[in-house]
Amino acid sequence: MTQSSQGTPDSTSSQASRGLVHIRPYQLLGIADGYEEQEEIKFFMPPAQGAGSLSTLESVVLLKLLRCVQPDYLFEFGTYKGYTTRLLLENLPASTVQGERIYTLDLPELDAVTFQGSDKALAQEALGFVRKYVACARKDLVKQLLQDSMTLDAQAYAQRFQYIFVDANHELSYVRKDTENAFQMLADSPACIIWHDYGNPQFPELTQYLEELARDVPLYHVENTMLVFHLLGKDVLPRNA
Repeated sequence: MTQSSQGTPDSTSSQASRGLVHIRPYQLLGIADGYEEQEEIKFFMPPAQGAGSLSTLESVVLLKLLRCVQPDYLFEFGTYKGYTTRLLLENLPASTVQGERIYTLDLPELDAVTFQGSDKALAQEALGFVRKYVACARKDLVKQLLQDSMTLDAQAYAQRFQYIFVDANHELSYVRKDTENAFQMLADSPACIIWHDYGNPQFPELTQYLEELARDVPLYHVENTMLVFHLLGKDVLPRNA
């Protein structure tokens, strides 16, 4: 799919208007990424409570996409307790760029913020929590942004990030705004945007939004996960008959 200079989707793409494509995990895992099959990754068991974190398979999907695009810079909408930030940090591909490479954004306060489902309780838990990535030796590669994503100036980060993970406030207006910002911030290929909580019964509007977005932008849902991704520069393998 082609991109405009602002990083917005070009709906004339031959892949567009086909709807959300549901794929099996092997279709993603089989994409050539330049790594040896048995090359080591650093993995962390998901927390027992589950809510607000990734499943084991979802963690593997995130790491596979990380390998596919080998980003210099990553952006995460929604730090929560820093579990995903730590996962990405500990498996960050080598790069020649200097300084902070992972930008992660979370709310500094909850006043006047509209939530859906369990998000308010999870956001409350994250306030003042010492994020898990702080214990990592490479923590200096993380830049923590504390602000409402509704106020984020995406133009300041235009076409900078090859890897963007959207998993913040799941209320529809936030999902829409974060997604619009993500496309502005998305770099040239190879690059990807990933959304979490597709199909989560707590957030039906998010699911509907992504299904509608897939009419104009190539999106893939990995079955047995709540992850949807948009991938530039790599072809997803066809499904076995």
